[in-house]
Amino acid sequence: MNRVTHCGIERPSPFYSLAEGAAVQAKLDQYLDKKIAEWRATVPHANHLESKKLDSKWYRRHTIEHVWRIRLSRSAHAKTLHAITKISPEAAQLYAEYQAEEMNHDVLFMQDCKALGVTQEELLATEPFLATRLLQGFFYFVSEHESPIGVVASSYLIEYTTAKLTPNQIKSLKETLGEDKIKGQLAHVNTDVGDDHAGEMWRILRYLIREEADVEKVLRYFDDIQTILAMYFRELYEATVDIRVEDDVAA
Repeated sequence: MNRVTHCGIERPSPFYSLAEGAAVQAKLDQYLDKKIAEWRATVPHANHLESKKLDSKWYRRHTIEHVWRIRLSRSAHAKTLHAITKISPEAAQLYAEYQAEEMNHDVLFMQDCKALGVTQEELLATEPFLATRLLQGFFYFVSEHESPIGVVASSYLIEYTTAKLTPNQIKSLKETLGEDKIKGQLAHVNTDVGDDHAGEMWRILRYLIREEADVEKVLRYFDDIQTILAMYFRELYEATVDIRVEDDVAA
């Protein structure tokens, strides 16, 4: 009896056919569209990147946090890749290629930080928000104790919403900041949208979904991730905008 298991040796075929999968993907997208609407209605400054009066302190801190999120997620996503290799070699290959593109994108946002006047010393002295640290902990937890589907679902959510919302955000940022201060973001977005990263995440999910119940798990993971990301935007608002409102009231 061979005791070696969990090594992807079975190379499972996708549970859904291409046609069936397209219907499932449409269901995921419709759900995310509802989440986007919910986000706009409940999260402070949710649409601020589209504002014609961009708050400089808010945006500066937000750009710094992008650097930290990417840096911290490298290890978490590597753990997810390890988990995927035990399930589907095909999905693991796709995920590795995706991470190869994303892993060093912190340098792009560091470029924007520099354009905003953020020094290396300031960046290193800035502790990531609790929500950013919790997000990485969530990735570790679901990879270890649940399923790597949860982390890939998070990437799908990010890539889908990026493709949906970022064009308007970039247009606004060009008008308010100037293109020279968002070169890193532009390069990042061009990769995400141009290479259809949302489509790549769906192809990975298609290999990882093994039964209909897994689709419901993906939807629940969408809820979990949005809760953590909403927590981040509330922290950002309270640390940059709300604190000054309180100071003005106190004065």
